Amino acid sequence: MTWNLVSQSFRLLRHDKKLLVFPILSAMGAAALALPFLLALFGMRPAGGLHWGSNTWLLVFLWYCGASFITIFFNCALAACVQLRFAGQDPTLGDGLRRAASRVQSILLWSLVSATVGHIIRLVEARTGWTGRLIIGFFGLGWGMATYLVVPVLVMEEAGVIDSVRRSASLLRQTWGEQIISGLAFGWLGLLFAVPGIVLGVLGANGYPIFIAPAVLWFATMLAAFTAASEIFTVALYRYATTGQPPSGYDAATLGAALRR
Repeated sequence: MTWNLVSQSFRLLRHDKKLLVFPILSAMGAAALALPFLLALFGMRPAGGLHWGSNTWLLVFLWYCGASFITIFFNCALAACVQLRFAGQDPTLGDGLRRAASRVQSILLWSLVSATVGHIIRLVEARTGWTGRLIIGFFGLGWGMATYLVVPVLVMEEAGVIDSVRRSASLLRQTWGEQIISGLAFGWLGLLFAVPGIVLGVLGANGYPIFIAPAVLWFATMLAAFTAASEIFTVALYRYATTGQPPSGYDAATLGAALRR
C-alpha cells in the first residue's frame, strides 16, 4: 500500500513539474550561504590545519541554522502549493512563496529549534561510546517521527512552533507506520534510481570525462524529485489524517487502510 502512495506522489509531481523548483532553490540557497562560512572557516585556519574550537563550532552552527531555515522555508512553500493542488486549485510558485513568507516568523523559530536539536544530537554522538550512540539514535528517531508533519502543520494551521510540534506528535499514533515504511520505500527507490548515476560517474572517473556532467545532472535531478515527492507524500498523509478526505489523485481505500494499521 505504501508503494502505492509513494508512486502517487511521484505521479502528481510528474503532472506539476514546477514543484521541482522549490528543492532546487533550497539547494542553491544553502550552497550560496555556505560560501561565506567556508571563507570564514578557512580564514580562521592556523598553519597546522583547522582547529575545532568554540569559534569554529559556532560558525558551523550558524551555517546549520541558516541552511535549516532555507530548507524549511522552501519546503513550506512547496507544501502550500501541494495543499492548494489537493484542494482542486492550480497554484503558482508565487502562491507557495507568499504562504511561506506569511509564516516566516514561525519558520524561523522552527528552524532554530530543529537546528539546535540536530546539532546537539551530533555533538553527543561524537563524544559518547556505542551505548550513548544507541540511546541518542533512538532519541533522534523519535524526534524525527514526532516532528514528521511539522511542515504541513506550520503551513496549514495558524499555530506557533510549540503547538505545531505538539500537533505533529499527536498525529503520530495515526501515521507512524506510514512514516517508517515510506522512509524505506523512498530509500529503496533512491538506491534503484542512483544506479544510472553511479554508472555514469564510474565511467567519468575512469577515462571518460564526458560522462561526469550527465552524472552530476542525474543526481541533482534525482535529489530534487525525491525531495519534492517526499514533501507531497507528507502533505497527503497530513491531509488525510486530519480531515479523513483523500487528496485528489490518492485512493481513499489505500490511505484509509494504511492509517488504520
